[in-house]
Amino acid sequence: MAPASPVQRVWLVALAALAMTVLEGAFRKWVPGFGGGAAKYLMYFSKDLIFAALLFYPQRSQPSPALQVFGNWLVPGCSLLLAGAAISCAHGLNPVGAVLTARAVVVLPFIAWLVVPRLAGLPLRQVVGLLTILTIFNFALGVEQNRLPADHLLNRYADADMQVIEAASGVRATGTFAYIAGLALISSAGIWAGLVGMGMANSQRQRLVAWVALAAGMGCALASISRSPVVIGLAMILGWLVSAQDGLSIFLRGLFVGVLGLAVAAALGVTGIFSNLGSGLLERQATAGDTFSDRAFGPLSEMVRALQLSPLGNGFGSEQVGGQFYTTGQAGFNHFESALPRLVMEAGALGLLGYLVVCAGAILALQRAKRGVQSSGAKSALTATQLFLLPMFYGAVIFNHTASAFAWLIFAVVLAAAELNPQAKPAGVKTELEPSVSSGQKTWPPRPNRDHQI
Repeated sequence: MAPASPVQRVWLVALAALAMTVLEGAFRKWVPGFGGGAAKYLMYFSKDLIFAALLFYPQRSQPSPALQVFGNWLVPGCSLLLAGAAISCAHGLNPVGAVLTARAVVVLPFIAWLVVPRLAGLPLRQVVGLLTILTIFNFALGVEQNRLPADHLLNRYADADMQVIEAASGVRATGTFAYIAGLALISSAGIWAGLVGMGMANSQRQRLVAWVALAAGMGCALASISRSPVVIGLAMILGWLVSAQDGLSIFLRGLFVGVLGLAVAAALGVTGIFSNLGSGLLERQATAGDTFSDRAFGPLSEMVRALQLSPLGNGFGSEQVGGQFYTTGQAGFNHFESALPRLVMEAGALGLLGYLVVCAGAILALQRAKRGVQSSGAKSALTATQLFLLPMFYGAVIFNHTASAFAWLIFAVVLAAAELNPQAKPAGVKTELEPSVSSGQKTWPPRPNRDHQI
């Protein structure tokens, strides 16, 4: 086998960062030596370190107009965030929590912004394929965890002393992740992979794989016995059908193979697994003490309360669970459970405004990218990414290290993808950004491609 080219190596690094986002929890749970001490924290930050390693590779393209849009929003947004954090520090500072919050809302977005030109031409199908495989594996593992007793090795958390959560129908599965939230997050990532794969499919085989990714994504949500990822997943699919260019026609083209796959799944007994998991989720819903409205819109009312309580913040890093554990030895919430009011307590109204600016920049950059692509499949991939990011930004990115890694990694690889960047060339093909061997001269800046302005 021929060694990987420099271009292929940078793509492999990006795929490795995504893989470690899914697998680092497994190392901390099940691999001796990674359950404590420095090795535990090294594994915790492994995905970030690999993501940051992309900065050591040279740029392969100039920033596209879409990336420039993101930068125009990112810099002022992060400036507001840091200003709010600085003011909040007058009321207190939790150093561990501050590092975790800054990582999620400043460091990772900046890394994503800087690595896109280094990843230019990355085949998005490779990303979709990797996430599809990892989602299927986590679904299968989650089903097994759900059936096993709570004290089984496969059901332990990264914190081995923490009690495993059970429902009437079985254990709330974690898959390869450290805790339950991770399996709920890969549910959304798997559904994103299915939607992107469906939009870009050129054959019925590829459409069948996309259906499998969608099913596995919903299965992960059910195995975690969590209501929010089920609602988010269904909303992503419905939103994509309605808002993606030719979304409904793309869906109809894959309908036959989807029905065929469903028949095969029923014959193999897979549909019974989904039925049992769904029953468990309904049982939990019946015994839950909250409503859909509480879960969906409660964070907004809490955000208003937080703004009234502490408009200038109450100490940067004070709302991170990891920071709480560092300070008190107890892992728990400080004032609020939802992300937005917790950010207000950490960085005040100014920090909240800065965060919203950064999030808006990411969504608008993806919207700008749609103007530079021609195919409906590429545009539907951008729409799927917007639908993936919106609930992440609303609920999980700030205070969940897995969610923030997923969000900014997927954002970066989508903006860099070959399918969305007509100027990018496959590996092994000399591009306008590479030296001309015959002349010994470099063609920089690249000659504009007037047929494909991004």
